[in-house]
Amino acid sequence: MKYIIFDMDGVIVNSEPIIMKAALDALAYGGVAADKSDFMQFIGAGEEHFIIFPCRRAGREDLIEPLTEQMFLNFESSLDELEVFPSAKPLIEGLKEAGFTLGLVSSAARRKLMASLNAAQIDPSSFDAILSGSDVTEKKPSPAPYLLGAERLGADPSQCLVIEDALSGVKSAKSAGMTCAAVTTSFSAEELKEAGADYVVDDIIEVLKIVSEGQ
Repeated sequence: MKYIIFDMDGVIVNSEPIIMKAALDALAYGGVAADKSDFMQFIGAGEEHFIIFPCRRAGREDLIEPLTEQMFLNFESSLDELEVFPSAKPLIEGLKEAGFTLGLVSSAARRKLMASLNAAQIDPSSFDAILSGSDVTEKKPSPAPYLLGAERLGADPSQCLVIEDALSGVKSAKSAGMTCAAVTTSFSAEELKEAGADYVVDDIIEVLKIVSEGQ
């Protein structure tokens, strides 16, 4: 394995509580009824659906664009509350020092992705390729995002190790022909293994040991 591809949410940061509140506040501002249960089916598929689904259900598609903008403004004003996983930056730095090429593949909008990296004090240039949800038409669990990530890195999928937390992400990586290390921030070890994860860790810093043994 020469290439390490990171997922974002659940691996580097946990932004779900903030973006959900940002969406609920935006929808309330627009007078559109919603609660967190409406969002669960869209986690990992792009947070724009947190606005699209309730607006379409309410017959207010005219509000999708302005409320999406309001959601992102709300999110950006709450970044001081963003949870950054402590091992994220040391792992990225350790992998770079060891000579690995890094990529980042997320279903999040690029605006949210870059704001999260900035808040986490992680230099975007640490990654040789960054893909957001707007870069692909098919989202995870389709293999398309990770296959495009490998293409942007100039890598064969068999040379890639993906770090994921979600079942859809694990399935995406495995369908793309990649090795997958899954962290138990969002799902249990049993669920991740059942989804196809090759390795399951409780802390992503353990990836350093995995890749050192694989060399």
